[in-house]
Amino acid sequence: MIKLASFRPEYFDNNGDQANIAVLGSHLEAMGKKVEVSTDCQNSDFLLIGDSSIAAHAHFETELLGLVSELKSRLQAGKPTLLVGRSWEYLAPLLGIQTLHGDRISKFLKLSALGHEVIGYHNSTLVEPRFFMSGAFVGTTLFGPLLAKNPSILKQLAQALGVELSGEFFEESERLANLVRETTTF
Repeated sequence: MIKLASFRPEYFDNNGDQANIAVLGSHLEAMGKKVEVSTDCQNSDFLLIGDSSIAAHAHFETELLGLVSELKSRLQAGKPTLLVGRSWEYLAPLLGIQTLHGDRISKFLKLSALGHEVIGYHNSTLVEPRFFMSGAFVGTTLFGPLLAKNPSILKQLAQALGVELSGEFFEESERLANLVRETTTF
């Protein structure tokens, strides 16, 4: 059983970030794996902390701070994790990751990082790192269903979970992601 967890999914889903759980889970299930979706962030194979409103972030800040030790451990091990938007901006410095802020930029971006070309919508003052990856630990300002739009990242996370994505289901995902890339205005 592969356990996929999400922190407060009803509040940390500003731009459809929770779809990353659905995308990863459906691919794992297509490869014959059993998947459990949970909110237990301490004992998961994959952990998602999506983007939130300022109010939701402030309300759950104490709980987020309570996850810092777990997140440091996951980062050190390169364990499958996805931190998005405001959550990434807030947690990165607490995890010892140096950040640089500048003017707010709100647009679709195409970034190159660690052999991946990553696309997504960025709306942040965070200039660096907009996309961070250490093993299968990912932090990004690129909102929404990142894994659906970036199959190479999806594949790397699945590999870290011990699953090699292949076959018609994954090929169709790659085709659709390429279609998104072709029709997105950068």
